[in-house]
Amino acid sequence: MIKVLLADDELIVRKGLIATVDWAKFNMEVIADAPNGQKAWELFQEHSPEVVITDIVMPEMTGIELARKIKQTSPAVKILLLSCHRDFTYAQEGMNIGASGYILKTAFQDKQFEEYLERFENELTSSGKNRSSSLEKDFYEWLCGFENSFLAQLDEKFLEDWKWMKEPFSIFLVNGLNFHKKWPVGEKQLAKIHCGQDQAFIFIPATAKEEFEHQLVEARSKDASIRWNVNGPNQGITEWMNGVSALYRQLKFEKQFKISMKDWPNPIQKAVQIIMEHLHESLSSTFIANEVGLSRSHFSTMFKKTVGESFISFTEKIKIQAACELLENTSLTLQEIGEKIGIQDGKYLSKWFKKCIGVTPSDYRQNKKANGS
Repeated sequence: MIKVLLADDELIVRKGLIATVDWAKFNMEVIADAPNGQKAWELFQEHSPEVVITDIVMPEMTGIELARKIKQTSPAVKILLLSCHRDFTYAQEGMNIGASGYILKTAFQDKQFEEYLERFENELTSSGKNRSSSLEKDFYEWLCGFENSFLAQLDEKFLEDWKWMKEPFSIFLVNGLNFHKKWPVGEKQLAKIHCGQDQAFIFIPATAKEEFEHQLVEARSKDASIRWNVNGPNQGITEWMNGVSALYRQLKFEKQFKISMKDWPNPIQKAVQIIMEHLHESLSSTFIANEVGLSRSHFSTMFKKTVGESFISFTEKIKIQAACELLENTSLTLQEIGEKIGIQDGKYLSKWFKKCIGVTPSDYRQNKKANGS
């Protein structure tokens, strides 16, 4: 639903609009109303509405000042001014700073008002679909290691729609779920980004984690193909990026080795996460063992029993897989790829890669391009 904020110092005007307009017809809901401009600004920051309908002459802050502040922080918001004859020049000023239109309160017509609502719905729905498609495309490219505009879009999300994620939240990576389902836990504080046809990252407040997991368990009782991993609690944009990246690496790992790390002992799960998150470093088994709270010998024995190969062999396999993906999907130089997997010497990397794969890195890249990979 498109969120609407009403601001007018006349209670009868606010309540009249709320009661008489068929907001659902335009896929809208009035989420708050304010008796003055200052209160409207506070409610705008709290609820992030897409449409603001405001009187021009109000106490504490005028509708023009309110519109200016809104447009400075959220240029895409649609603002409709309610004007009287005596402040017509102010209505013109409002249009100059980005308001979408104005209506004379002394000659108010339902048809004109609804025409604005219909226009706003069409514009917001169209731009919303385009932004969502662009966001998901850029998000997937970012996950794969490409540099694009995703981080700028993420900054914008955290300033507006996702600012609630400045408080603790959990991240779920869910597969096989009907993502059109309406979840009862915090619809206004639940976000998702699709990553494939039946896969999505879902973000919810940390306080709703148990309730959401209960719903997932219930859904899986009806469809055994539903799977998920969870990360958190996280807080803020940096932990958002780290949490998402960790879940994606885990997914790729489980798909590659056709296993579920959930069945592994916690120290080994943590060890593998550390390896994958610090692939650019050369970490020893002694260091990892210390990080997971085990002696080196105990760790080495548990690791081989759980994973099926030694720590050194496993680490090499993960690094070679990462090198292959970077050769296939990026234009990074051999030196740059080496830095990402903890091998600083490009010549050594080339020899090591050929020993493991059977061809040089350049031949591998050319073969993949020739085969359309």
